[in-house]
Amino acid sequence: MNVMENMPRTFGVETPLFLSEIHTLQAIGRTKENNIRTIAGLLGVTPSAASQTVTRLKKKGFVKKVRGIRNEKEVSLVLTPAGKIAYDNHEKTHEQMYERIFDRLGTLTGDERVFLARVFSAFEAVYDERIAELSDLSDCGKRSA
Repeated sequence: MNVMENMPRTFGVETPLFLSEIHTLQAIGRTKENNIRTIAGLLGVTPSAASQTVTRLKKKGFVKKVRGIRNEKEVSLVLTPAGKIAYDNHEKTHEQMYERIFDRLGTLTGDERVFLARVFSAFEAVYDERIAELSDLSDCGKRSA
């Protein structure tokens, strides 16, 4: 898992993305009315950490900030066409990974598949939190340097 965390991937676009970035895109893509605080809450990170990731994604051309979806003062986040491509490909990657695991497990009942999907989601959430923690730690080191 450590190797995967540190390997940026392209997800159908030219610019490679780290897992923390693609999971931020995933949170934005799944949440129509959002803002930095909403995304931070979904990812289990601080608004500052979410803001830094969103800024990187904006510079890379995957996210844009839009005023006035809910009100004129608030800034919402939307995926650009490149962000949508990466989002869709990431979703397909998850489906393919789950299918590969299910294929190796053999025949499962519907209830067993649902349970395993919950287990996989829990693992993914814990790893996302760890990525955010490591990101926050590395950001602290950059500030003190």
